[in-house]
Amino acid sequence: MKSLKSSLVAKGLFITMLTLFLFLPFIPLVIWSFTKQWPWPLLLPEKWSLDSWNYLFSVSGRAGEGLLNSWIVAFLTLIGNLLLGIPASRGLAQNEFKGKRVIFAILLAPLFIPYTVSIIGMHDLAIQFDFLNEYVSVAFAHLLVTLPYFIATIWFQFRLIGNKLQEAALSLGASEWKIFIWIEAPLLIPSVLLGSFLVIVISFSQYLPTWIMSGGTLQTIPLVIFPFANSGNSSIVAAYSLLFFIPILFLLLVYYLLLRINSRKQFMKRG
Repeated sequence: MKSLKSSLVAKGLFITMLTLFLFLPFIPLVIWSFTKQWPWPLLLPEKWSLDSWNYLFSVSGRAGEGLLNSWIVAFLTLIGNLLLGIPASRGLAQNEFKGKRVIFAILLAPLFIPYTVSIIGMHDLAIQFDFLNEYVSVAFAHLLVTLPYFIATIWFQFRLIGNKLQEAALSLGASEWKIFIWIEAPLLIPSVLLGSFLVIVISFSQYLPTWIMSGGTLQTIPLVIFPFANSGNSSIVAAYSLLFFIPILFLLLVYYLLLRINSRKQFMKRG
């Protein structure tokens, strides 16, 4: 009984510490967003104001434009990851061929190599193909950054699935497409959800690839925030940062909701 109580106390303490670790940084942001003057070393601001939030939702604030552009680019980036990442992960996880490790290393190279050089090269290529609009060009740059994370996530799930179910389905006359739709796709849902969440969050936070590929004309949330951060306007930066966190929190809730729905469906099928 004592060990049970001590374990519950330890879990409660751990959850409390984790919650404080995650949410304490947002307290200064909330205070700064309603601040006009907060000189050091005062514990609380000298003057309170709604100017930052009024500017945020004004026409010149461009917050709505930044959010919309960020969503469009993230959606295009996610489509590219789904089309390229799933087949690449499947081939690397379930097939043996010469040069497999080299290809796998190349696909994961952006995780270890600074991608500035690659994006500048991609920008030169995009200039030659001037029919690509700025959304597609930026999405290609974000694809270079996010694809390794997506491939690593899906590849691990394909390794867990193995080949036995596919071989059994092939022996019964199922085609490759049917095997993927009816066997692999349901088992991939948790990893695809996690990979998609990572792709969108990483795409939302990209500044340099967006700036290079669009020449600074496509105003996503990071590009909108940067001039204020560079000028040291902490109040407006705090307001934009809180606005930036809202879609991330929404995505996190959607991820857990879809994951729970999928788990319930799998439980009902097994039942």
